Amino acid sequence: MSPKKRRQRKRQEDRPRDTAVPPAPAAGERKVSRTPVAVDDPPDRRVTALWVVLALAWGLGAPLALAILLFTTLDAAAVDPAGPGAQDAVDSIGNALIWLLVLALVVPAAAAIAAAVLKRKIAAIGFTAALIVSAVPLFWVMPPAELWDALRTHLFG
Repeated sequence: MSPKKRRQRKRQEDRPRDTAVPPAPAAGERKVSRTPVAVDDPPDRRVTALWVVLALAWGLGAPLALAILLFTTLDAAAVDPAGPGAQDAVDSIGNALIWLLVLALVVPAAAAIAAAVLKRKIAAIGFTAALIVSAVPLFWVMPPAELWDALRTHLFG
């Protein structure tokens, strides 16, 4: 051991250890409480799973439904309008449109309402934003009046 370290060690050994009891708190100081604190339970995992499922349904379902609508429309364009498969092609376009509306508008709207009812502020904001992200381009491409006419024609003849 080096002489310097030896000297430091001797000084530490010579010094008396502080074994006194810590002083009691003064009149103005607060004493630390050792009583247990009740901690809130974490949020229910089922609710978190619900948000994940709804987010995946919107995030994956809306683009897939849009792609199906596009491919169905392209497929229907190849069908002869006077031919026997024309009505089936129009029906498949209507079904694809309904799936797009359900996955792009109904899922985030229902999730936003559920989040608001369950008082989950962040989830409500997120699903409201998802609804806006879906609705604005959809209604820009096809105004609500035309969309309603297309749905009414498909559903009621």
